[in-house]
Amino acid sequence: MNSGKFTENKQLSVLQNGISIVTDYVPHASSVSVGLWLPVGSASENSSNSGLSHFYEHLVFKGTKNRSAFQIAKEIEDLGGNMNAYTSRDATCFYIHIAKEHLKTAVCVLADLTMEPKLASSDFAKEKSVVLEEINAVEDNPEELAYDFFHKAHFKNCALALPIAGSLNSVQNLKILEIRQRQKFILEDLPILLSVAGAVEHSELLKICKKIFLKKIGTGNQPHMVYRASSGTAILRKPVQQATVLWGTSCEGLAAKEIRAMQIFNHVFGYGFTSRLFQNIREKYGLVYSISSSFENFIQKTAAQKNLSLFQISFATEPQNLERVTDLIRKEMKIFLKDGFLKNELERAKRGIIGSYKLSRDSLNNRQNRIARQVLRHGHTINSSETEAKMNRMEADCIESFVKNFAKNSKWTLAALVPKKCKINYGITSQTS
Repeated sequence: MNSGKFTENKQLSVLQNGISIVTDYVPHASSVSVGLWLPVGSASENSSNSGLSHFYEHLVFKGTKNRSAFQIAKEIEDLGGNMNAYTSRDATCFYIHIAKEHLKTAVCVLADLTMEPKLASSDFAKEKSVVLEEINAVEDNPEELAYDFFHKAHFKNCALALPIAGSLNSVQNLKILEIRQRQKFILEDLPILLSVAGAVEHSELLKICKKIFLKKIGTGNQPHMVYRASSGTAILRKPVQQATVLWGTSCEGLAAKEIRAMQIFNHVFGYGFTSRLFQNIREKYGLVYSISSSFENFIQKTAAQKNLSLFQISFATEPQNLERVTDLIRKEMKIFLKDGFLKNELERAKRGIIGSYKLSRDSLNNRQNRIARQVLRHGHTINSSETEAKMNRMEADCIESFVKNFAKNSKWTLAALVPKKCKINYGITSQTS
């Protein structure tokens, strides 16, 4: 076992079989948030096995060699805890929030799910119907449908374009052998991370983990993502009432300072009720109910071993207002690129971002999630006070210069989900899908 980084009350260790264990010790907490992270998701799939990671996440809850599906839930719920899981494009996470005295139970259940799932053919057949229903449900959710459609358009010709749950066709064609091969890959090759925030003693957790993760026999490198980006406008026609739009771009290889610049720009441009987009397009013109922007960083690196980031603007509006809203967004972007920050705008953004950091520390789930993502992206945890100090040192000229280059050199995609009979009149050539 190799002991690693230590910052604040955070510690990171790696067991001999390659399992990383990171903790954020919060002495006053009465509970713990425990996450078991597999750094693989839909971006590591292809069109024929699309939905594999999501299906695996579903199937392990059907029972293990030691616990039935009912026993898995009962063991946690009888102690007042709650358990769930999710799959994203770059990770699969199983997590439990439970009283601190039941930490060992939580870790044992998560280890059982991922080390010894039953993966029975009968459960596979039944769960396939459940997943297919989940995919059908997306058709009734314009926001989810538009989100997937944006990825399909922007990340065309690479796995980032695939929907996380897969398609009806790909899931229908999945075989139980593929799920079992995924399990073999997890045990023999995939790096695994256990992340715990709360009243947890790091040394005690290591003792527990060394005993219950014996099925993990090796580890290789964290999978990477193939990354390609496209630009243009894509239109999807469906029987909906409103137009739901995502407009954004992606970029690989941003340095930490550049990421901070984008976080500040995002806060000013489209985050919250005081943002430029909300104040202008919602409050001044009343053209949308909500409008916002977001900036996120993926866990997995690209094939070039670079970090990948995604910036998006999202809104829903009446179809007849669609072109006007997009014109107003362009106008707001041009104003920022020309004039930069307004008076006190930069300082307000810094205070807001740092304040949100501090608020999130009151949530053990947020703390667990944050240290896990830090380790998976950087290989170590990051000191919160250092992050805040660096954010406070960001200067307007540096941010404005970077955003100008980012906006100019990135490939932008506008993906719109619109009513079937809606007439679209863009200056950019649109494509119907």
